[in-house]
Amino acid sequence: MKRLASVISMLATAVAFFACGDSHLVEDSDQPTLDQHIFVLPDRFAGQPYNFGSPATNVYLDTNQSVKFWATYSLDGQFISTDADEELYLNHNWIIDGENYNISPLRHKFSTPGLKRGILETVDLLNDTLRDTVNIYVNTPVSVAIIAPVNGFNRVYPGPNSSVELRWTLAGADPWEKSTCYVHAAYDRENVWRNAIGKVDCNEGATLNGTFLGDSLTSYIMAHPERDTSVSIYWGVKAILSTDDGFEERDSTDIFYFSTLFMHTDSAVISIPVVYDNLRNMSIHTRLLVTSSTGDTLAQLNSKTNPTTFTTKVAAQTGIRIHVDDGNRKEFLSDDVIVNTSAGALTIVDTIHMQDHVQPQVAPLSNAIGFNDSIAFYVLDDGTGINPNRIHVSVDSDSVEFNYDEPFIKFRSRCFVGCTIRISVEDNARNMNPKVFWETRAKQGFLDTLYIDGPFTELSGER
Repeated sequence: MKRLASVISMLATAVAFFACGDSHLVEDSDQPTLDQHIFVLPDRFAGQPYNFGSPATNVYLDTNQSVKFWATYSLDGQFISTDADEELYLNHNWIIDGENYNISPLRHKFSTPGLKRGILETVDLLNDTLRDTVNIYVNTPVSVAIIAPVNGFNRVYPGPNSSVELRWTLAGADPWEKSTCYVHAAYDRENVWRNAIGKVDCNEGATLNGTFLGDSLTSYIMAHPERDTSVSIYWGVKAILSTDDGFEERDSTDIFYFSTLFMHTDSAVISIPVVYDNLRNMSIHTRLLVTSSTGDTLAQLNSKTNPTTFTTKVAAQTGIRIHVDDGNRKEFLSDDVIVNTSAGALTIVDTIHMQDHVQPQVAPLSNAIGFNDSIAFYVLDDGTGINPNRIHVSVDSDSVEFNYDEPFIKFRSRCFVGCTIRISVEDNARNMNPKVFWETRAKQGFLDTLYIDGPFTELSGER
């Protein structure tokens, strides 16, 4: 909004009137034009607002997003620094969502979604009021989630007239936004978000039609029943909520999958992906044991690769237990998985993560050491292995240099009398050894030998 700024004092006006008469009265049109502008910028912003953005008429914010409302002014189109603009007006006031504030910049956030109003009122030097409004659209957090088919649904008919109804739910669409949902699907989970197969209004669903196996594979299986197979389709939805002036909000679902039935068998097939976390170039021997609900062995499989996927065929049944361990690295463990299977269907188990949650252990290689010998400790870790950068050795609270040659830590110390040794180690899964210490002592009659007692716990108070 524009008003005329008076830059001539009342005294100067009176003098001009007396000297020149009516023909030389100061006119409003002779004064520079004062404009006010509203800027809404990130909370972290500092500086002159007009160097960063443009005056705002519509602003889109997230709930509880903190921003700064800036009042800026210009004369004849030239912005005035916010450090020097107070000479241009008598006062100004913000009305934000019905509340009054008289500071600028004003830091503010909105705790509830909806359309809010921000009003800037400025009283100029002519006692005229400039008034401008910014529309503040506070968005409801958007989320999209799959409803159907349920993740892992494995009863899809593989024939030519097959179809699957895809359903999802969208939350957070505000009245000023329109929604578009993009359906992504692929035979490989890693390629889902690279392969959009169509778009619809988010308030609608979608239907996938087709054989899912493909014509060539279907024909091959019909001719070679012994090669019967099932395929899994991985899919997800990306939702985009947009406004007419270009603002967008986005969210995406988790990736779900469904599988086709086998065409020529009533047996059930279980696919079991296994991956080791924090494995560092170590040999492994993954062992899989599948048992029935009554404890009968259904399958025993082995692998030496990471990651790996086990596949086994079983009779349709409930309560199947899947156990995975490692024959080489005993500290890699996982929880058992219970699954139910259906006739002629593929069941894909969620990826089993082999993890090391076991503390490394430290112990002296010998309890008696010659005074001139290095002190050696043995480090036991049968999982991810020790991180050599996370070893610390201290003697009487002083750090000492050491040599780590797996699995031994060796160091020298001039402990001619009692000393306290502390050693901390961490494995590659960030498991620390127990907090303990050892005491050294010289035994009477054995003056050339140092003896190590312990370990003692830090809480025991033994020194």
